Amino acid sequence: MLSKFNLRGAPGRLAALTALAVSVAVMSADHAESPGTDADPAADLADVFIFPSPETASRTVASITFGGRSAPRSRIDGSFYCDPNVLYTLHIDRADASGNFDNIADVEVLAKFAKNTEGVCGLQLENVPGGGGTFSGATERVFTSPNGLKAFAGLRNDPFFFDAEGYAALVASFAGAGQSGDLVGAFRLGSGQARRDSFALRNVSAIVFEMSNDVLAPAVNGVRPKVRVWATTGRVAA
Repeated sequence: MLSKFNLRGAPGRLAALTALAVSVAVMSADHAESPGTDADPAADLADVFIFPSPETASRTVASITFGGRSAPRSRIDGSFYCDPNVLYTLHIDRADASGNFDNIADVEVLAKFAKNTEGVCGLQLENVPGGGGTFSGATERVFTSPNGLKAFAGLRNDPFFFDAEGYAALVASFAGAGQSGDLVGAFRLGSGQARRDSFALRNVSAIVFEMSNDVLAPAVNGVRPKVRVWATTGRVAA
């Protein structure tokens, strides 16, 4: 088991989205931030993803990504950010019977890293819905919880899609007086050309884990509530 540590006065950074237990609607992403945040890639959130498990209908997959760089920046991460002094928290807020959120987490999943005496990095997860207890495993490989939920942490191709060149062209298309913006031309939507992904072939560090739908969003009268999730990072206080 990986060693635990305490946080004191740890600031967080937010990446948010709204989701059903079995469907997702992204509200925002967290990229290209201030120099101070960008200088701490291990604690710099990129995105939060939540989606139905492609393998098991009764499970939902969550992922927190961090580090990485958006184009046109030059750095491409070549290794996973294993920092034992950062706590990653996925906050889960369930809607009430009327479908409203109070923006207060009902569940908080905690993720943290540590290295063994040989320098091998491992991930520990606490409070995963349906996980059956705290569990851990080495990075860059799939491991399971006491109840068989899968988890993974490692370096992967950034799944976030964004056409930075098209966005810059769209902004420029508003520059002149009377211009209303050229969305089709900027993003090449009408030309039949392939989409441009500024994050293609750019790595990001990722924490990925399954959750049980019955624990994540217990059904009430046969209907599962919506859930809203966001993530924060915090550094250990000196």
